[in-house]
Amino acid sequence: MQTALNNFPLSPIVEIESSSMQHTILIIDDDANLTLSIKEKLYNFPEYDFVIEIANDPIEGLELLSILHTEGVIPSIIISDLSMPSMQGDDFLEESMRYFPDAKKILMSGNPNLDAVVHSVNSAHIFRMLTKPIQELEFQLTISQAIKSIELDTQVNELNLKLTHINANLEKIVEEKIYELAEKNQQLTDSIHYAELIQKSVLSSENDFSADLPNAFTVIFPKDIVSGDFFWYHNDNDYLSYCIADSTGHGVPGAFVSLLAYGALRESFESNKLERDLSSIICSANNQFKKTLNFNLNKDSAELGYLFFNWKTYELKYCGFKTTLYVVRKSEILELKGSKIIFGSEHLDKMNDDHIQSMQLIPGDTIFMTSDGYIDQFGGRDNKKFGTKRFKLLISLIANHHYANHRNIFIKEFLNWKGNNEQTDDVSVFGLTV
Repeated sequence: MQTALNNFPLSPIVEIESSSMQHTILIIDDDANLTLSIKEKLYNFPEYDFVIEIANDPIEGLELLSILHTEGVIPSIIISDLSMPSMQGDDFLEESMRYFPDAKKILMSGNPNLDAVVHSVNSAHIFRMLTKPIQELEFQLTISQAIKSIELDTQVNELNLKLTHINANLEKIVEEKIYELAEKNQQLTDSIHYAELIQKSVLSSENDFSADLPNAFTVIFPKDIVSGDFFWYHNDNDYLSYCIADSTGHGVPGAFVSLLAYGALRESFESNKLERDLSSIICSANNQFKKTLNFNLNKDSAELGYLFFNWKTYELKYCGFKTTLYVVRKSEILELKGSKIIFGSEHLDKMNDDHIQSMQLIPGDTIFMTSDGYIDQFGGRDNKKFGTKRFKLLISLIANHHYANHRNIFIKEFLNWKGNNEQTDDVSVFGLTV
């Protein structure tokens, strides 16, 4: 082998920042003079604390690698000659990858072979290829750059470790927050379910209504757990008093309004039921509702339809507020349209019998009312609103079925129309076959 480091200066040309790290450098070459020369010149780097290990052939080098690995010593740089009797340097560096894949590997050769260089780059990931005779400046630059690269890798690894810890802490914090939010959400959901029980215990029951009037039904589909839609009824041998209502909003706010409106209507009916005066019942309930809500400063209200039906004479009286009552008589649909004012409005103070509509029903007539939640539901093939026109078509078809099937048909049609869409609003539907 050719010795090429005899003219090294006494101090390095390249100025580098001092480091407190200790670096182990492993030199493999069958030329003892060259390895000693490299060792001597490496000590001319006072800025670094080098521990230099030398092997005079690759087999000895492999044994040294094994010893260092066992002792937990990680060499920073491995320098190997390319052409050696027992093993080529590129093969040796490839073997060293099994022990120290992150060490910077430098391959020296007086006559570099392209295939060997390519093999070293691909298999051993060499840091630099130095051609003999090695130039002094090139050697110093290579060592300096290798050390800088190692220190940079160390800093990156430390930063990655810190980031790993930070990410782990963040993940822990996120998990804790998710758990906390889940607990609060569960508490809130439990509270709303309890509110649902309270609301159901106060409001009229669908099952009780169907049991009391087998030829009638009411469906309430809350958008959320609790509903702003509700119904109220009173039935005796002479009259059916029935009201279906859509309160402002939905969810918890709508549920509060529904309880207040329900209480006002029921109390007003009890106070005025002997007179059977629909106008008085509505006005009294409206005043009580406004008074409870501080005279409607919150603008809470309800759209509703209220009817009296005489079981003996088949006379129907109706008062609607933005709610239409539909009468299906054979193939004809008759409509009693509600006024544009709403329950909870100051305009109801001026309400009189002119707001009450009357109709003489005949056996076989079917009457329907619905809140706008059914009509405004998006769905179908084109994701449009159900609409009033389609609703009229639906009730004309439903009226041909036995009244025992009406409720289920309404439910099935609504669910089929809605599909995977979110429910738009609370839904309520009423039907009665006389």
